[in-house]
Amino acid sequence: MMKLFAADGIDSDIQAHYRLITSIADTIGLHTHDFFELFLILKGRAVHVINGTRQMLEENMLVFIRDRDIHAYERMDEGDFQFINLSFYREVIDDLFAFLGTGFPSEKLFEPEMPPTIRLSKTEKEYVRYRLDQLNLIPMDRKQAIKAQVRALLTDLFSRYMTLEAEGGVNGGPEWLASLCAEAKKKEHFTRGTAALVELSGKSHAYLCRMFQKHLNVSPTHYINELRLSYAENLLLNTDMSILDITYEIGLENVSYFYDLFRKRRNMTPYRYRKGATLMPH
Repeated sequence: MMKLFAADGIDSDIQAHYRLITSIADTIGLHTHDFFELFLILKGRAVHVINGTRQMLEENMLVFIRDRDIHAYERMDEGDFQFINLSFYREVIDDLFAFLGTGFPSEKLFEPEMPPTIRLSKTEKEYVRYRLDQLNLIPMDRKQAIKAQVRALLTDLFSRYMTLEAEGGVNGGPEWLASLCAEAKKKEHFTRGTAALVELSGKSHAYLCRMFQKHLNVSPTHYINELRLSYAENLLLNTDMSILDITYEIGLENVSYFYDLFRKRRNMTPYRYRKGATLMPH
């Protein structure tokens, strides 16, 4: 098995390397490396041999490869695939996690055997591709500008997407469930309730209930309501919206139901929660 080294293939001034890979023929066999990678599948499918497991790679997937991962790509009978790869020094990821601070669950990106993998929507894929392509617009002689842009890009992508993956909490569950949980954390989805989960997943409500209970130990309704309440707490603390308006804003139609949910979560009313925050010293 080959081991690749950052010092041999990544510019030490930029600390990162961007590549568009148009065929599996342009990749190498089973290998590991002392650097990190983030890659985005642009089109096609392939088998990702990763840490002794075979993972299906499909269009719109964003994958974070750690420096301990052992992997290779295998072509499928149906054809080739294309992806963008961004490789970067360990120092870059260390600085990124230090900047994001203890509130970012960086350790959870390293614990699982499989690398963090996020299935993006088509719009999100185009956004990520656009951000990656911007690196090609900076002249190579402006190395410090490229270095700064890489770090800005990674800060955006990790805070935007990897937080959802790290906090998904899907222990050993199927990939579709982890992707569903990431999608559910978007306001346009959790405000619609469990109907959004059914629509996004393409599964029946009964099947979702079984999978959520098995892998998350909660019901879909509880999962959605926790997202709603987290959003409501921020509105209570950071806006002057009325409690009735907040109830509607998070997708509930009954303010009494909102009060009941809030009491169970915080053991106080929304009004007391907001009042207590205003009394805290600044």
